[in-house]
Amino acid sequence: MIKLLFIRKKYDLTKAAADIDSLNEYMYILLNILNKCYMGIIMKDVWKKFEETALSHSSTHHLLAINNLMKENGYSRAVDIARYLNISRASVSITVTKLKDKGFVEEGKNRFLHLSDKGKELVNSVLSKRRVVEQFFREVLDLSNIEAEIEACKVEHLLSEPTGKKLISFMGYYLSEQSEVYKFRQGLKNFNYQCASTKDCDVCELECFFNSNRH
Repeated sequence: MIKLLFIRKKYDLTKAAADIDSLNEYMYILLNILNKCYMGIIMKDVWKKFEETALSHSSTHHLLAINNLMKENGYSRAVDIARYLNISRASVSITVTKLKDKGFVEEGKNRFLHLSDKGKELVNSVLSKRRVVEQFFREVLDLSNIEAEIEACKVEHLLSEPTGKKLISFMGYYLSEQSEVYKFRQGLKNFNYQCASTKDCDVCELECFFNSNRH
């Protein structure tokens, strides 16, 4: 893979070597390509593992719908889920079948659906992480209540348990009344981030994120 990348980049590297004055800059380009190649291999393995274990956003919302319907009505049927999520019964049937196969949902004799212990555990985890992520967006990043709720909904089911616990711990510290935390909150509120050059930035790749997202 690395060999193919160098073949593909050969012309650009040769031209860059002729154009730049410093060997350090040439090495920077070379190391950057190697790093991208390495990270590509790592991320491929990460996503493969993620796809094997994680539920989709839609599947998670089906579990949340069943949980809410059970609380509100005491029962949950496919038609109720379809109405609750505003989707077709056919779509619900496909997703529920997958959830039953994975052991998250169980179906009674009257075709009433309920969460298994495994399903309840996942729902509890998702809701806990949603609340703390929403709180983080609202209290730390100063998003509006609506924005915080929408953004939290996007990532609630993607966070691992260790990450969720660390975030809960961070929020407990951030919202505490300790004097150093108060100073930190005030400092963050008044801080105005200034971008360095893209070359020296640990976040941006090709162009400044702030400049590319300004309207």
